[in-house]
Amino acid sequence: MARHTARAGRYRALAGFIVASAAFAAIFVALTLSAFHAPAPHGLPVGMVGSAAVTGHLEHAVNSAVPGAFRWHSYPSAASARGGIARRVVDGALVVSGANLRLLVAQAGGTAPAQALTRVFGIVAAHSGHHLVVADVVPPLFQDTQALSSWFIVLSVLIPSLAAGSASAMAFRRARPLWAVAAPVAAAVVIGVVAAAIADGLAGLGHYAAIAGLVALFSLAVSAPTAVLGRIWPPLVALALLAFIVFGIPVSGGPANLASFTPGFLRALSPALPLGIAAGAVRNVVYFGGHATAQHVWTLAAWAVAGVVGLILVTAFRRPAVTGPEPVPPVVLAQPVPGRPEYAAGPGTAQPISLVVGFDNSEPARRALGWGADLLRARPGMLHVVYADHPLIDSDLSGFAHTEMEDTRDQKAAGVADAAAQIAAAAGVPYTFERRQESPADAILSAASVQDAGQPGSRPVIVTGRSHHAAHQIIGSVPVRLLHQSPYPVLTIA
Repeated sequence: MARHTARAGRYRALAGFIVASAAFAAIFVALTLSAFHAPAPHGLPVGMVGSAAVTGHLEHAVNSAVPGAFRWHSYPSAASARGGIARRVVDGALVVSGANLRLLVAQAGGTAPAQALTRVFGIVAAHSGHHLVVADVVPPLFQDTQALSSWFIVLSVLIPSLAAGSASAMAFRRARPLWAVAAPVAAAVVIGVVAAAIADGLAGLGHYAAIAGLVALFSLAVSAPTAVLGRIWPPLVALALLAFIVFGIPVSGGPANLASFTPGFLRALSPALPLGIAAGAVRNVVYFGGHATAQHVWTLAAWAVAGVVGLILVTAFRRPAVTGPEPVPPVVLAQPVPGRPEYAAGPGTAQPISLVVGFDNSEPARRALGWGADLLRARPGMLHVVYADHPLIDSDLSGFAHTEMEDTRDQKAAGVADAAAQIAAAAGVPYTFERRQESPADAILSAASVQDAGQPGSRPVIVTGRSHHAAHQIIGSVPVRLLHQSPYPVLTIA
């Protein structure tokens, strides 16, 4: 029956995994195709230069053909229209003078707006018998021939930032709050520095400090909220994937800057999700002198600050899903042992001794615990058995197998506790068993300090076994560290 239940549980987990994967794929494909399969401009800002009668006629004709496609801005001269393009007020401008129509575009601002304006006003010129002259007033850099690098540098940082947030939530969940918060911040800074250097070397983007700062801010805007979700409950990292990838990529408009060409429900998210915002900020710094960048920076900063503050609150005030460095309440067996005399301190009576024994059920640890138990046959005292259960890092960063991993560790701890109980029972001595989620040396020292504080005037003695990991080591790293750091006597049993 138990085997059947376990098998059914595995099948349910497999079915849930397949359904979740299919749902993610379906949502991602639907959103991406909705954004890019038939892009059409919506409210694209365009400048007009010319007499009111002529420009008004053209605006009316275009609005009738493609309603809502453009937002019109009037300029008194071609020079002022160029200034509007350079300041990112408009994506292009039509200059009406004589028999010609002159279209000013900015390929560096995205190929999609430039191509849309060229196509629409080409049709207008053909119908009106005019000749359309197209001038690129903000061309791409020599090494960034399609002006795509601004978007791809941010996209390339997206996955590492998600990974940094998820990994830090798992790897530092038992660390001090300062480390848990500092890890994603430090990772974001390093990612920004490295990404900007590579972008400058390969694409010649320049503006190293500004790009490094923007990329670092974007990375933190992604990694910090991801870390918060991972600390609350690891499977919630899926929400970060949904927001930053599944919705974030279609909303960003892609490398061609199609953000103004997507359906309405995606355009509504465009000013809020970090990917498109960061790509636009980098593009504006590289090609447009940093104009129209402040709002982008404030939005990214809002994501980053919210994530860092959330991480501080979660690490400081929320108990983690797995017990942290605080010791698990010990199992105490200290009742009088039949046939063994009770000891009372007095003249000529040996003082009780407190032995703190590090124990992991390895053969050296069994010898050490057995020696301590034999010693307490002849004098009063107590065995304090300490099991250090400290995973350095969990391999399941997504958290979907977290329960299974913890069950395995709990089973191992229960086996260690049973082995310690058998050794103490065979010797007929009282003992306590404590599971601490710290490194072995820290766990033993912490347990010894607790015993020292509870029994003034009687210093505990630490007992450990030699290393069982490497035969060439004489005693092992844990006893060596204890010998260097312990204020209490340390005895290593070979």
